[in-house]
Amino acid sequence: MKHFFLLLCLWLPGLATWARPAPLPPLVIAQQFVAPTGWPAMKSYLCCEVAGQAKRQTLGQQIPPRVQRACQLVRQDSATAVVAVELRDSVSRRDFYLHFRREAEGWKLGAIRNLAMTHLGPPMVALLAAMPPAEVADYNRKHPDASHDFTIGNLRLWTSADADIAAHFYQHRAAFQEVLSRVQSGRFFDATIGADEATDEQAANADPAVHALLRQLYLGRVTRRATACGSCLEFVIGGKIDSTVGLLYQPEAALLPAMQPDGLIVLRPLGEGWYLYKTT
Repeated sequence: MKHFFLLLCLWLPGLATWARPAPLPPLVIAQQFVAPTGWPAMKSYLCCEVAGQAKRQTLGQQIPPRVQRACQLVRQDSATAVVAVELRDSVSRRDFYLHFRREAEGWKLGAIRNLAMTHLGPPMVALLAAMPPAEVADYNRKHPDASHDFTIGNLRLWTSADADIAAHFYQHRAAFQEVLSRVQSGRFFDATIGADEATDEQAANADPAVHALLRQLYLGRVTRRATACGSCLEFVIGGKIDSTVGLLYQPEAALLPAMQPDGLIVLRPLGEGWYLYKTT
């Protein structure tokens, strides 16, 4: 009996280790969480608000099986990580962002974010696209700063998938570089952040050359206030309230703002200091 007790004492710690779920990296957790099949160990890898939201099913189980899912690690450091998830079928694409935090026992999925209110875009585009020529001419007279063609292009870009926004940037990269150069050479944002920031922004967007390029690229405005990054330039496509999407320029990676569930929800590199960003 004494020998059995000794063996039991030696065996129990190993049993506890075996019963504890194995630590997984954020990308693997994301892939499991959006897979169409169930995941029995799901709750061991959730925390915070997601732990309260995902009671019985993963996100993947709530999505129609025909939808394709692709996960990409956007950023991972010692404490946090963000994984972008693209959902795609024959007619549409949607993007979600999974925010992770590292706890004592390993990585946990804590929040899921996406760009809000994009459902408003398609009905507005359909309404504008159905206008007869006379109404289009009247629209343009009433909206000299944002023509009918610009508004449709801007709305479509605002509600596009990340991959389509990136494709728009690459296709018109020379024009993006030109508008950046004109903003920089105009020294509109040289003043200390917060001093005459609104005035600086107004002057930049009112500059004829800058304004023309912004409209050509379907961009709403250039600012330095969209992502709480005082050293960045943000070329805003659009959005509602604080839920915005656009292109950010910051050539120094160390100066980039941090992604977080309640602010900058994603920052995806496009090359040479350019990034696609979204806020909420």
